[in-house]
Amino acid sequence: MNLETVIYEVKDNIARITMNRPDKRNALNHALWDDLIAAFDQAENDREVRVVILCGAGPAFCSGWDLRGSYYVSVPEGYDEWTNSNALGALRSISERYLRIMNLPKPVIAQVHGYCLAAGCYLEMLCDIAIAAEDALFGHPVGRGGVDSMPLWITYLGPRKAKELLLTQQIIGAKEAERIGLINRAVPADKLEEEVWKMAQGLAEAAPDSIAIQKEAFNTHAEIMGRGALFAYHRQLNALGRVGRSGTGLDLETSRRRTREQQT
Repeated sequence: MNLETVIYEVKDNIARITMNRPDKRNALNHALWDDLIAAFDQAENDREVRVVILCGAGPAFCSGWDLRGSYYVSVPEGYDEWTNSNALGALRSISERYLRIMNLPKPVIAQVHGYCLAAGCYLEMLCDIAIAAEDALFGHPVGRGGVDSMPLWITYLGPRKAKELLLTQQIIGAKEAERIGLINRAVPADKLEEEVWKMAQGLAEAAPDSIAIQKEAFNTHAEIMGRGALFAYHRQLNALGRVGRSGTGLDLETSRRRTREQQT
């Protein structure tokens, strides 16, 4: 498997998927998003792998979408501008990738340090368990975005807290993220890798079939509760906001500026 922006390693039945754009704080561009999905496919199909750890190289877990070029911000190839049809297609593809990670039949642990913002937060919420360094930072400080990922925010935090964080663009620390349920645990930075590995080893010792059926039950419950429909509805809202941006009030330039500041 030839990956440009991801390091994929397997040891003791545990796959470590490391986002590897450290100079960009692992901002999600086309290549990184494609490599992530390829790595998760490899982990699912590798019978040796029982647990997956998702982490980031360099100073951050993930600072969000790369606004210089990514599936989220770039007009699809062959088009000069956003339309309802191409926006829905692009966002549907992204939603399907979110669900691809969430529905992996093996447990996935997010190992979070540094910035975990916007799409970085989406990634850690897609994982089954998230353990973070105490100095990690979480939030969605990018304009008034987050519509396509709103089902994740609401699922983890409930409507009131989700609205507070998304509407105010507040950035919170790991201890507060643990308190409100955005992550499972905040640990000292120098203990992060040790704690994650310990958790992964415990999960790797469990019966794979038992883990798989439990995850399937959780994911089926989420679908019964309307998760798939929520993703569809919110991406429709997001798509509408891309057509004639000047009249949407999205303040695109401010969004791009603030994300660039987090990535540099």
